[in-house]
Amino acid sequence: MCELSEQENLSSLTSLDDVGKERVNVPYVLQAEREADGPGGVDEDMIVTQSQTNFICPITQLEMKKPVKNKVCGHTYEEEAIVRIIESKHKRKKKACCPKIGCSHTDMRMSDLIQDEALRRAIESHHKKRHHHSE
Repeated sequence: MCELSEQENLSSLTSLDDVGKERVNVPYVLQAEREADGPGGVDEDMIVTQSQTNFICPITQLEMKKPVKNKVCGHTYEEEAIVRIIESKHKRKKKACCPKIGCSHTDMRMSDLIQDEALRRAIESHHKKRHHHSE
């Protein structure tokens, strides 16, 4: 009795705009997504995925082993990859830009880079937990 037909349910998610084109009613979609996330309102898989993406180098697209942070813009990269880029650009008398998409830092120098020990430890800790869970 309480259940809506599939067509009625879909019509609550969409409506027609002035031109007659169908458009999605965002509040309904957001509510549906929140309900799908469960009582906590947060998808646990999403949290894990977001933390793991912080371990991925924007240059190599691989998990970092020796992360270095750019003191100027705050982005982090695999040390070997970013050093290679900076050296290559400077050899050609060009400026090295931060490779992170959307970053405005256009004159990177080797002196801008510092070891990111906290991130390195977090990656190692993540590996230990993953290894521990697989036993």
